[in-house]
Amino acid sequence: METLRTPDERFANLPGFPFEPHYTDVPDGEGGTLRIHHVDAGPSDGPVVLCMHGQPTWSYLYRKMIPVLVAYKMGPRAMPTQVPLLPDAPCVAEQVAAWKVFREWHKPFLCAFTDNDPVTGGGDALFRQRVPGAEGQPHQRIEGGGHFLQEGRGEVLARIVSDFVRAG
Repeated sequence: METLRTPDERFANLPGFPFEPHYTDVPDGEGGTLRIHHVDAGPSDGPVVLCMHGQPTWSYLYRKMIPVLVAYKMGPRAMPTQVPLLPDAPCVAEQVAAWKVFREWHKPFLCAFTDNDPVTGGGDALFRQRVPGAEGQPHQRIEGGGHFLQEGRGEVLARIVSDFVRAG
């Protein structure tokens, strides 16, 4: 697989992003590997908050949330995800497997979506209907967050997540 990699020095001294880089090698599906970046912040023994994003975005979007989560003694982990765009995409099997897990997920599950996302608008209803752990939870609609909620209203989203985790 032919890949392009942004030079590491391009990520040095980014405004509002003081996080050390962490990398994981994953199979590329063609016998090689891809290096993916992730953020690992906060206490290692604190509750883990997994912040996933799609492509072509990256963990910089979570720069406003991570300090709030760390202040609440939580360990945010930002990881990329591959959302299949075509039925024959290589990650379709993983997405099907993930939905099987979600359908059996009985632990508390919070949906916090924005009220004005033209891409995922209404997607929270799908999770609330299909994930058993979502029943009876304090789901939130955040005003004015836009498609990149973690960018547009990141601090608000981080407080909602932190309050949810602390409530147990």
